Amino acid sequence: MLSLVGFMVPLPVYAVDCFTENVGKAGHVCLEATTEMAFVYVPDGCFKMGSPEKDMERGNNEDPAHKVCIDGFWMGQFEVTNTQYRRFKPDHSSRDFDGYSLNRTKQPVVYVNWNEADAYAAWLSEQAGGIYRLPTEAEWEYAARAGSTKARFWGSRADAACRYANVADRTGKKVFPWMTSHRCYDGVRSTAPVGRYLPNAFGLHDMLGNVWEWTADWFGEKYYAKSPRNNPKGPAHGRAKTLRGGGWSNGPDLVRSAFRRRHGPKYRHNYIGFRLMRESGSTTPIKQGDAP
Repeated sequence: MLSLVGFMVPLPVYAVDCFTENVGKAGHVCLEATTEMAFVYVPDGCFKMGSPEKDMERGNNEDPAHKVCIDGFWMGQFEVTNTQYRRFKPDHSSRDFDGYSLNRTKQPVVYVNWNEADAYAAWLSEQAGGIYRLPTEAEWEYAARAGSTKARFWGSRADAACRYANVADRTGKKVFPWMTSHRCYDGVRSTAPVGRYLPNAFGLHDMLGNVWEWTADWFGEKYYAKSPRNNPKGPAHGRAKTLRGGGWSNGPDLVRSAFRRRHGPKYRHNYIGFRLMRESGSTTPIKQGDAP
């Protein structure tokens, strides 16, 4: 076990059949060999997707709250980093923001549009032999909530965010006064190295905050009203893709498990990155040896 800010986190397992042997084992961590990306097994289950009417922070595209059931899958434990993305595109730069670097090895990759994130997943699938892709919007919210019915996986209190997420906070507001901030200090002014903050109950880090994450789905303003119960995949067509999670420059209203954002698939920004999931039925060789 690895101690991270007082939280005991299971180390990833290096084994040839790690993914296939551990399907169904909630919280189990396997390491993909090509990029050394860690994946956590998220068990199948059902949850209420969206926001209830009594939620005062609810957006107008977060209703109706509806029951959704998801098959188990492997979710990236962290957002894709600059180092991992550069295995695919060596010359990629995440640049900086107002003198603060976004380009360090362990920071999440940014300035990646949906098409590029999708291409990265296809590349990794070909390299590793498994099926890697962007999570659907439903898979993402199920993984982010990790059993919680509150607005955020740590509870309802927005200002408790700084233990769990890199958000607009008092640290950033000193430098960027325009921020609508949480009333806490997370210690970072731009993107944070992945895994800096406490994980949710599934063992996933940065599901809220740090960077917005592309999902597989086209955005549908009223899709929830007609969504199927089992493994919904979003509208068949659209103009914009859905992003989730909020980012390092966002205040409490946006950093919620149910909040939905949209951008065209060619859009890039310093607050947009992604994480991958791995379908549980696919197979891939895993790096052998002892965990670090």
